[in-house]
Amino acid sequence: MDRSITISEENHDFWKTGAIISAVFSVITFAVFWNIEDPFWISIMRLGAFIFFAITILCYLQTMDGPLEITLNINDKNVLVSYQKKGERIHEEEFKKETIKDIFPTTAGVNFLLLKLKPTIKAFKVSFTDTDKDLYLFEFSGRPLLFSKESQKKVLQLFKNSL
Repeated sequence: MDRSITISEENHDFWKTGAIISAVFSVITFAVFWNIEDPFWISIMRLGAFIFFAITILCYLQTMDGPLEITLNINDKNVLVSYQKKGERIHEEEFKKETIKDIFPTTAGVNFLLLKLKPTIKAFKVSFTDTDKDLYLFEFSGRPLLFSKESQKKVLQLFKNSL
């Protein structure tokens, strides 16, 4: 019997908020830069405006495609993890169900700043029967994906009912 859920990564809102805040600071420092006359403070404000503008662009690029959606499908033999952006499947992973020993949420490897801003977000690690090392269950482009409390409950409930 197939069981399936779709969840979305959590830190997408963080980048959107960061882009807005840094854009506001960029405009403020740029306006101050044009209205002061001391060369020392002009150079500092110019540097600040550039830094905030660069942060705005980088945060916008993170939010441009939207959050990753992960579809987790568990059948009798396999666990299939599909990653999607804007409805288009971009990556799939398949695990044999009998090799999975345990799945647990963890904050290990999560950015310290993100943990301070959103203490409930966690990544999932999986331990296998054929290796001693725990690996991230949801990992994309070399980074662990973070999930909200509700998404964590959905994933744990699905695995509890299926394994």
